[in-house]
Amino acid sequence: MTGTSLATTRSFWDANPCGIHAPYEEQRRRRYAVEPWIPALLQRIASRHSSILEVGCGQGVDSIELCTSLRQGSSYVGIDYSPRSLAVAIANAKLLDPRLAVRPKYQVGNAEALEFDAATFDAVYSLGVLHHTVDERAATREIHRVLAPGGKAYICLYRKPAPKVAVAKLLRAIQRSLDLLIGSDRCIYALLKRVGSPNQSFGTMFHECFGVPYMKWYNRAEISALFADFGAVKAFSIGANLGGLAGGAVRPSPLGYFWVVEATK
Repeated sequence: MTGTSLATTRSFWDANPCGIHAPYEEQRRRRYAVEPWIPALLQRIASRHSSILEVGCGQGVDSIELCTSLRQGSSYVGIDYSPRSLAVAIANAKLLDPRLAVRPKYQVGNAEALEFDAATFDAVYSLGVLHHTVDERAATREIHRVLAPGGKAYICLYRKPAPKVAVAKLLRAIQRSLDLLIGSDRCIYALLKRVGSPNQSFGTMFHECFGVPYMKWYNRAEISALFADFGAVKAFSIGANLGGLAGGAVRPSPLGYFWVVEATK
């Protein structure tokens, strides 16, 4: 990732931390009301592994969930490229420390150049992050490098051709065409930001459609190519924005807009 790309990415996520601006309990309630399958996935990871790296921990909601479920003696490290997001995560962990089985460690980090030795972790978790990077292949190689032999990566990426992501991609294409026509930068995003705070009504979808610098999606063949360094790769689709109607189990959904990739080194 070039210096310009890094600066653009950090600037955006510092200005717009992923998730809502609210106390932890409200952050958690909102996140898992929309995606009720996430806690079950985190519990699965916590029950299987004792040394976990989260790439792109944001404001720390999933990290708190993991550190509540992990066995004592385990370890968790969360990295994010946004210092502002990490500040919220650190504050949340400090506030909730009495209920945590494991105390999380947070640090600024670049997914494409992880500052850890090879074979450091037995699991790497990342939800909704790598599809926003410039070079997700470099990030995937780094995840493979820091995993111990037999370790497993749990990576959630936008799925092609999921309807929800297709709508976002279409809106982004319209905005890009208007930008080229009038010589602007993310003109719809800038206009909506001036009018009010649509992210309060539409949540992260507002940023996905118009704001984030990079947004990619993948079909099954592209997932296979992206994780080609791994010995075994499973992927299934999940998350149809049905909230509680979808239940809390980690179940495949034909309308799912995420791939859940489980890749073993």
